[in-house]
Amino acid sequence: MATDFVSFAYSTLKAIQQRIELTEQAILAGSPKTLEDYRQLTGELKGLQFAEQEIKDVLDKTEKEES
Repeated sequence: MATDFVSFAYSTLKAIQQRIELTEQAILAGSPKTLEDYRQLTGELKGLQFAEQEIKDVLDKTEKEES
């Protein structure tokens, strides 16, 4: 059961990291045409980074408990 969770967490983490990269590229490429677009993208980026860190923390905790 723990293996299923860890696999799910790592695949979710990978998807989040890919989305972070795409969002960062969009911001750096000047995709947001308005301040509202920019705020939306930076808000999305902050949310993705928060989710990424939460998953990493849970994975670290899980790995320590299994050791």
